[in-house]
Amino acid sequence: MHKLLSAALCTLLLMTAPASGGVTGGIDGEDMVKSLITLKSNAVIDDRIVRLGDLFDGIAEPTLSDTPIAQAPRLGDTVDIGARWLYAVARAHGIDWQPRSRYDRISVRRASSKIRTEEIESALRLALSDRGLDGEMQLALDNPGIELQVPSSSESSVAVTGLTLDDSSGRFVAHVTAPAQGEPLARVSVTGRALRLIEVPVLSRNLRPGDVIRSSDIEWISMPANRMTRGTVSDQQTLVGMSPRRPIRSQEVIRTSDLETPVVVAKNSLVTIRLQTQRMELSVRGRALEDGAQGDVVRVMNTKSNSVVNAVVIDAGNVVVTPLTAAGAS
Repeated sequence: MHKLLSAALCTLLLMTAPASGGVTGGIDGEDMVKSLITLKSNAVIDDRIVRLGDLFDGIAEPTLSDTPIAQAPRLGDTVDIGARWLYAVARAHGIDWQPRSRYDRISVRRASSKIRTEEIESALRLALSDRGLDGEMQLALDNPGIELQVPSSSESSVAVTGLTLDDSSGRFVAHVTAPAQGEPLARVSVTGRALRLIEVPVLSRNLRPGDVIRSSDIEWISMPANRMTRGTVSDQQTLVGMSPRRPIRSQEVIRTSDLETPVVVAKNSLVTIRLQTQRMELSVRGRALEDGAQGDVVRVMNTKSNSVVNAVVIDAGNVVVTPLTAAGAS
């Protein structure tokens, strides 16, 4: 407490000393006020070195102010410096400063610019494209959220200086440096997987067996190429006019085994049986004895004679008997 009071009293005497007249130790009051050294509350360092002028205000001599005293923190880091260390530095360099209490301190932060994951991924995509991985791709980094920090005075850009890619699995190892030009000030190794994406058709709504897929029911999604199987539907023509063999949900990848030609003649439904030869064409009513899609050969029964013949399904409610199909009649 006595030390605090003494320090406060000295400060008060300095600030209230007359501008002229009284002389203490050969320095007038105005010079004493001008030479008052104070501790900064915080410091932002652009360089790799911390200097006296970064910590203290009021150092009149430029050479002394520029004196290096410590290494700066790592880029982006903040370090708190306590009263004991500050007092030791001040005494070592002949600076008339002492802490008001043991709680005096200064926060020193190293200024930096942050290069975020998105910028690093953009550089990786360009490098992978140069390696032949063209088109849309999906990047899955083993170290997501990776960032680089460079001095605030440096350009915030990155370059891929080395890249190894396994074409079969898509696994890659890349060396990324910043800035893109000049001496590298930050570097990091990035590993992950790059997958080529392809467009595949899917349904825009849920459909059930018996529904007919129309072009308006189709939309496109991107999926990794390695998820494609031999039976995956990749073109719209394969879907249009077909019917789900099982319920298919919207956005679900479709296989050819999920599809069937839609039934246009249902079992036990009434149909018109047309008999066509080179010389005549007859038509009679009949009943389908089994389901049939367009182009299928189904058994139908003549409702008048109860005879059963094989007929080709033309469309809904119509089948045709030709000499070829009639030969298989029962």
